[in-house]
Amino acid sequence: MMPKLPSPLANAIEKEISKVYEVTVENTIMLSDHVKKVILKGDFPDLDFVCGNEALFKINANESRHYAITDFSRETNTCQVIFYLNGKGIGSSWAMNLQTGDCLKFITDHAQIKYDFNASQHFFFGDETSIGLYESFGKITKNLGNEYFGILEMKEENHPALENIRLLIDVVPADTLFPAENAIEWMENMHPKCWEMWKDANFYLTGRSKSLQRFKQYLLNRGVEAAQIQSACYWESGRTGG
Repeated sequence: MMPKLPSPLANAIEKEISKVYEVTVENTIMLSDHVKKVILKGDFPDLDFVCGNEALFKINANESRHYAITDFSRETNTCQVIFYLNGKGIGSSWAMNLQTGDCLKFITDHAQIKYDFNASQHFFFGDETSIGLYESFGKITKNLGNEYFGILEMKEENHPALENIRLLIDVVPADTLFPAENAIEWMENMHPKCWEMWKDANFYLTGRSKSLQRFKQYLLNRGVEAAQIQSACYWESGRTGG
């Protein structure tokens, strides 16, 4: 469940927390009709940033939402969030209405998924909610001269988002009734030599709970070790969020 507290209690908790970061929206970019990049500017002198850190944004008087913050720069005092605007919740409406000049507050949280700098191959699985994290991981991988690969379950209208951030990753249609089914079929159709090259990679699974559970089980059944897999659930149908 997403945090929802009575307004006086939410304000009291905020006052007790050691560091609440105040930021201003410096720019917004629509990567597709339903995927939005928001660049935030603030003062982060003591922020110990780890790629994939989550931020708890206060979106109204008594509700907050978690989003991954990426591309932190101490030189420019900026970071960014890529939002998937699914149009189904208060979080989506809040993100959709963000515009240049808006002032926001967030509290940093730990990173559920951490980039493994000891690995040379990185495999990504997820959906539209995973784009921001994997864009950041992809940049790190490229800068280190390593390799990344993967598959996202996405609606066709959101494909331009990947092109706009130059994230070189394959896509299959999302299927609400059969989560991860199309991604697993894509894996089954992979050339055996390709799988042989990637079976020892680090696997990062994010997005819909049922999808990542099924995909994780598929990987385990194919002989991937549990220690090679990191996963983080971002959403599930019927749960509060977005």
